[in-house]
Amino acid sequence: SKANGIVERSHFDTRQVLFKACGGNQQKWSQVAHYAFWAERVTVRRCMGCSPYFAVTGCHPVLPMDIAEATYLLPPLEGIMATEDLIARRAIELQK
Repeated sequence: SKANGIVERSHFDTRQVLFKACGGNQQKWSQVAHYAFWAERVTVRRCMGCSPYFAVTGCHPVLPMDIAEATYLLPPLEGIMATEDLIARRAIELQK
């Protein structure tokens, strides 16, 4: 059914995020899963206009990398990134 297709699409994205965040090594998935799921929750969704975290709590999360590394001072990303790439990048940053 259509509903299953919508759910399965997000599962595919999550699998791609896990794959990219652990550098393709499936043995590391259990170590990376927590960071990948957290990164997915705090990433703004185009269809919602906000992150799932913001939708539930009403406030934006303060991430450890924002405080420790002042990521808000970094130059903006070059070009448009796919959602999976953006979430994977954030998951990798959360591991530091």
